Amino acid sequence: MILLSVIVPAYNNENDISIILDAFSKQTLDADQVEYIIVNNNSKDNTKGVVNEYAKNLPITVRCVDENNIQSSYAARNAGIRAAKGNILLFTDSDCVPEPEWAARMLDAFDRPEIGIVGGAIQASHGDSLVERFSSEANVLSQEHSLKNPYLPFFQTANVAYRREAFQKAGLFRSRLKTGGDADMCWRVQKSTDFELRYCAEAKVLHRHRTTLAGLNEQFSRYGRSSVYLNRLYGTEIQPEPRTQYFIRKGVSWAFLHLPITLAKRLAGQATNIDLFREPLRLYIRWCRKTGISSAETAGLPKELDIEYLG
Repeated sequence: MILLSVIVPAYNNENDISIILDAFSKQTLDADQVEYIIVNNNSKDNTKGVVNEYAKNLPITVRCVDENNIQSSYAARNAGIRAAKGNILLFTDSDCVPEPEWAARMLDAFDRPEIGIVGGAIQASHGDSLVERFSSEANVLSQEHSLKNPYLPFFQTANVAYRREAFQKAGLFRSRLKTGGDADMCWRVQKSTDFELRYCAEAKVLHRHRTTLAGLNEQFSRYGRSSVYLNRLYGTEIQPEPRTQYFIRKGVSWAFLHLPITLAKRLAGQATNIDLFREPLRLYIRWCRKTGISSAETAGLPKELDIEYLG
């Protein structure tokens, strides 16, 4: 009997979707109790074909469904929810690698009917690039950060599970949102139901961080847009970023004061490349977030944010 449905949105993942499928095949949860749903979100490559072919050789139930109407990971997750058979719906992302005990521990955490949402730990996978190591050091995507949100705690969809009943009562993800839907969904459940949240630190996924500055820009500008969307929806505070002059002043200070000293230490083997570039990378992600805030404030909320409900 299917108790748990694992849902993963996928877009243009033909080259790496096998990584998470292999991780699913190593889960310790009884294969008869879980299904794995990959949602092909209008991919331009052969993601769906790769999933279907690769799954033939796995000892688990893998299904690939389509969401081709709306380009959004939240729309893809909704398609997965509608297709799911389980009463517990567990989400992760295609750039994550769950540990073998992950699914079993997330399912076990729903040990009381009052528990409606369970979040697991998101840790950095090993990466060699400077950007990856910086993101790992900065603890990007840590659930501990989102749990401390001053408005209400929430879990990121890279590692979170909901009871089906939560979607029946609070509605599905807002399909047209491109960012911020993790918090929005979790907050709606807390505000419209009596369900409790639980954090299961032992249920871990390893997240592959962005490897390039362009990827880092996309990520943190999206965080900036998210803060504006949540402000418009809930009145939450937007943490402001400094004026442009601040970034110029800090950049000049790094180049003429910090860099020469740290470079000398690096040459002496007393500092790392992260030590050299930590400050400009910190400035860079704040600048990216600033541009995201600016663009969202100009454009406003996406249209058609009505909430759909699960029957």
